Amino acid sequence: MNGTTPGTHLGNTPLNLAKLRELSRKELPEILDKVRGKKGLVLDPTLTGPLSLIAEFNLLKNHGVEKIYHLESDTLETDCPGLIYICRPKLKYMRYIASHIKHFSKSSKIDCWLFFVPERTMICERVLEEEGVKGDITIGSYAMDWIPYEDDLISMELDPSTWKEIYLDGDQTAIYYAARSIMRLQSIYGLFPRIMGKGDAARQLADMLLRMRKEHAVTDQVSTKAPSLLNTVSNHIDQFIIIDRNVDLVTPLCTQLTYEGLIDETMGIKHCVVELDPSLITLAASKGPSTPTTSTTPMKKKKYVLNSSDKLFGQLRDQNFAVVGGILNKVAKRINENYEERHNAKTMAQIRDFVGRLGELQQEHQSLRVHTGIAEEIIANTVTDDFNKVLEVQQNVVAGVDGNKEPEYIEEMINRQKPLVQVLRLLCLMSLAQGGLKQKLFDHFEKEIVQTYGYEHIETLHRLEKLGLWMKRTNNKSTFGQCRRLLKLIVDDVDEFHPNDISYVYSGYAPLSIRLVQSAMQKSPNFTTGTSTTSLFSYMGTSTANFVKETTSGWRGAEDILRLLPGQSFDLKQTVEYGPETNAAMARAKRHGLQHGKTTIIFFLGGCTHTEVSAIRFLAQHDEGRDYLVATTQMINGSTFLTPIIQHRNE
Repeated sequence: MNGTTPGTHLGNTPLNLAKLRELSRKELPEILDKVRGKKGLVLDPTLTGPLSLIAEFNLLKNHGVEKIYHLESDTLETDCPGLIYICRPKLKYMRYIASHIKHFSKSSKIDCWLFFVPERTMICERVLEEEGVKGDITIGSYAMDWIPYEDDLISMELDPSTWKEIYLDGDQTAIYYAARSIMRLQSIYGLFPRIMGKGDAARQLADMLLRMRKEHAVTDQVSTKAPSLLNTVSNHIDQFIIIDRNVDLVTPLCTQLTYEGLIDETMGIKHCVVELDPSLITLAASKGPSTPTTSTTPMKKKKYVLNSSDKLFGQLRDQNFAVVGGILNKVAKRINENYEERHNAKTMAQIRDFVGRLGELQQEHQSLRVHTGIAEEIIANTVTDDFNKVLEVQQNVVAGVDGNKEPEYIEEMINRQKPLVQVLRLLCLMSLAQGGLKQKLFDHFEKEIVQTYGYEHIETLHRLEKLGLWMKRTNNKSTFGQCRRLLKLIVDDVDEFHPNDISYVYSGYAPLSIRLVQSAMQKSPNFTTGTSTTSLFSYMGTSTANFVKETTSGWRGAEDILRLLPGQSFDLKQTVEYGPETNAAMARAKRHGLQHGKTTIIFFLGGCTHTEVSAIRFLAQHDEGRDYLVATTQMINGSTFLTPIIQHRNE
């Protein structure tokens, strides 16, 4: 890592997201202390990254953790007297754990505990019972629901297959987890006065939130505890907008063109971490020529944290990549000038002042080396013919060009046996943007893919067709084409150096999802506490209608657009009838947020790209008096979005 302490860059916004991190962090030592003395920690591999953003290794070590293992196979060799398993509730993990316990029982007795994230499930417990090991392990839950990345970004970091599970498998588990996590937000910051959204899964989530609040209202009647913030409307969050990924499938399929987006596209960012060549990170590497080695084994890459604790990254991340080289050049000149100041330091005071700034200057210099190296690696990719042809196909397709060049290049990619996920990104994008492919073209590509990549991909194409990503054209009208016109998704004269529109993040294409957010923000009436003429909530009531009102307006002025897009749209207002007993809860709500401006939360159900986050940050910069918080089930790009859908031979 780059030496940053988890969470040190948080806490500078009205919502104080360090609070969320502390909630998960506080629970971890309690879990670790369940096993006395020395112990091993066995982690679901997908949780290692999120856990590292909550707690540093010293915390684990101070609570007796000697070794960390990954839950990756049905064998585990350990000399620890106790083991704590922390994993998602997945059946394959239950079989691994059962195998471990059976193996342990043949030798020495090991004290085993299992904590499910975010909560235990009956089906997983049943597998352990059927394997005959449930009595040998103690089971609990660990609600590690929100991982704060930045002051304006939190993620549940669910599996990238969330959207596929909801819309292909009919599995609503992720929606339930999202509802539980959002209820946690409301319990900390107060009820959201307004919940808007678009998409069928988004509507299911909203309904689940209302049911959970209804259940809380019933149980709260008999509770002897202090009033919860779930009985108080938030005094600084004014609306919660749910964007169902199914509403905008075009955006994640496009190549991201911001600095952070291109890092994700070319190197992959996982839980704010990118893996880099060690020479970029180690300062010693810059002090002289590297020692030659006879080993043919490539050097193991090192992890580097990408967040706003790195000031230069904070400056670069949301810029279109075309601008990055110029910024790096200016920073390099300034750092060089600052170093040269040492020659002008004559007095002791001047020398002391320079030495005092030296540590920060060296850190900035190291950050410049890292980001110059990253930029060079990105450039090595972006100057290739392949990258530019793919980008040209994408931009033509999204702009509505229905020509012959695009299919010809995709066919060339298939003939060269380019990775299937790259081919499918372009084909699905073309299908979505053009309202499906002509019958002849559809059949041709179906045949080419199956013959080139294997017959198991008949199932892959079937899944894509079922999800609406791969379609035959039934008429000449493209839904996306109509949205492109109505929402002005294509901007021809985009200025990447001095942008005045969110379309700069894709060099001319404005993400449909963020245009919807813009539409909601421009047209929405002001729903705040005290504006309602009728109090709709009663503590003694049990009907949803007692505390929620569905407005008839929706996105005012955007009804035609919403009708074109899949799924339901909704606009709900949550109100509370205040009484003397809620004053204490309201005071607590105020303590969790600074009292300047309002905050709008945008929640992406099914994943969000780094570029969409950049576009929302652009909105925040131009919306005086308002803060935005992006929340998502996970961060995705086009490849991680499609990969779970692709059929593999061993499935």
